[in-house]
Amino acid sequence: MCGFIIAVNEPNLLINFKKNKLNAYNHRGPDNTRYFSNKNISILFRRLSIIDLSKKSDQPTFSENLQYTLVFNGEIYNYKELRENLINKNVKFKSNGEAEVLLKGFINFGEKFIHEVRGMFSICLWDNKKKKLIVYRDRFGQKPLYYYKTKRGIIFSSEIKDINYLIKCEENFEISKRYIYRGLLDKGRETFFKKINRVLPSEKVIFYNNKLIREIYWKPKILEYRKFDKEEFLFRYLENLNIHLNADVKLAFLLSGGLDSSSLVAGAIHLKKKIKAFSILPKHTINEKPYIDSLVKKYSISHDYIDIKETLNGENFEKVLFHQDEPFQGINCFYQFYLQREIKKKGFKVLITGDGGDEVLGGYDRMFLIYMDYLIKNKKENLFLKILKLRKLNKTEIISKIKKFNYSLQKNISDFEDNSILRYLNKKTIISNSRIFHEKWNDLNINTDKNLFKKTLFNSIFTNDLQMSLRMADRNAMASSLENRAPILDHVFIDYVFSIKTEDFYIDGKSKGMLRNSIKEISDNKIVNRKRKSGRPGNDIYFIFFSVFDELIELLNISNIGELGIDKKYLLNDMLKMKKYFKSKINNFDRSTRQAAFFFFRLYCYLKWKNLQKII
Repeated sequence: MCGFIIAVNEPNLLINFKKNKLNAYNHRGPDNTRYFSNKNISILFRRLSIIDLSKKSDQPTFSENLQYTLVFNGEIYNYKELRENLINKNVKFKSNGEAEVLLKGFINFGEKFIHEVRGMFSICLWDNKKKKLIVYRDRFGQKPLYYYKTKRGIIFSSEIKDINYLIKCEENFEISKRYIYRGLLDKGRETFFKKINRVLPSEKVIFYNNKLIREIYWKPKILEYRKFDKEEFLFRYLENLNIHLNADVKLAFLLSGGLDSSSLVAGAIHLKKKIKAFSILPKHTINEKPYIDSLVKKYSISHDYIDIKETLNGENFEKVLFHQDEPFQGINCFYQFYLQREIKKKGFKVLITGDGGDEVLGGYDRMFLIYMDYLIKNKKENLFLKILKLRKLNKTEIISKIKKFNYSLQKNISDFEDNSILRYLNKKTIISNSRIFHEKWNDLNINTDKNLFKKTLFNSIFTNDLQMSLRMADRNAMASSLENRAPILDHVFIDYVFSIKTEDFYIDGKSKGMLRNSIKEISDNKIVNRKRKSGRPGNDIYFIFFSVFDELIELLNISNIGELGIDKKYLLNDMLKMKKYFKSKINNFDRSTRQAAFFFFRLYCYLKWKNLQKII
């Protein structure tokens, strides 16, 4: 896990950065820093050593004839297998690390070698003879990569702040509005900064002759040929987990009371791995302790509860926001940031998390109705009725909701649940921003999408849900020089999941039914049979109305939120009334109640971000 910045055809651009920021932004790679430059390319690389801790694996990595230069950030989980295949072709190695395997793999097999690589990564390969840069981002976007096109060349970087230091960029106001109005984040190529773009998940970018060529090199195939088999599912799940546990440093696990993280911990124990797990129990959130303690007790897991000593205030919030570079989703990001900082203090370098479980296996409540719609359209009436009975649901009500869902698709009606902002906007603003208000969270096309359920999973992986979570997870982990691994996000495993028949995704009528059914023999029944899904830790209501309320009022008073079309006077008066209302609702975890605070969180986060970036 590392970080880098590359400038092509901009020979003087990194000189100033090297002098002034060489050690200032070294959180992504505190173990080693290298600078390389010739007349065509400059590279600044920071290394966090995880595999092959020796100097032989420092980057950049060069071919013997110096034609090729490679840098990469991430982990290649099958690098040993790839290395062995290359050795069998008489390829010689000087190190035991991944970077040399990637370099020699591309040299010997060409660009098609990327299809053999299993991992999370951002890879840059420079051909000094052709003066061509080839860039790859991993299939799910776990590792970040941004770029800025200059007049003569291009800059690529692991983080926005490095580019922004070199070339001060203006706010991308359209992206800001999408965030404030709809909570949209990390969707598409654009960022909160004009002209700073992200390389998309599964994207290959070629920079040659001062031109950009982009293409998607992988996407999961939506298939329906495989029947669910719990033994096969568990075997593949554990095989995938096992390759994610390879490291030459200490590993830790995040453990909540949810299915995803507990299944990973239970799976690692089944694989005879030494486990150290950490949990957090913020105030005013659903109590996960009974579920966590049940698994810990069952397997005598070495486990710590981390008490976040930092108070929920604006100053500590700014530290998180600095590392995130852009506004984020909710206060859970704050807790994750400080939890991971404490884990790092205990000597760990790698952290295993359950990110991706809901998106890949169908864990969100809103997915259930789309699944039931699939059963009706594909004449699975017996299974439809069985699930209604298991969930004690009214058939008439569910069919009515399905009809409403299909009507919304036919009429192209937005599916957003949170419309809190509308009461504070004037009509002119709503009309002039109609494109934003017509956007969908789950963008489905009833005419072209043959399987709406699996297309929903696809959207959840590659748009808002997972992408905003992965950005948050990467920046928070790297702020403490931790490597964040999400084993569920493996393309081989997900190709397998997407080949299973849709009807099998809700075994016994339960969300993530295939995982529950497969893992129950080696996990804890209290968690596996848990009915209520808990959200990420943290309470936005408590944070906004009882931790930073006065600061938010002050920020609003000095800000120009009129440019967003917001009626400031009405908003401020309304907030005072809402504080009284929320005083009795702090511990109400109903989603509709919590949603009322989401808009105010976004407003606070955005205004803090503008101040931090000195955007007026």
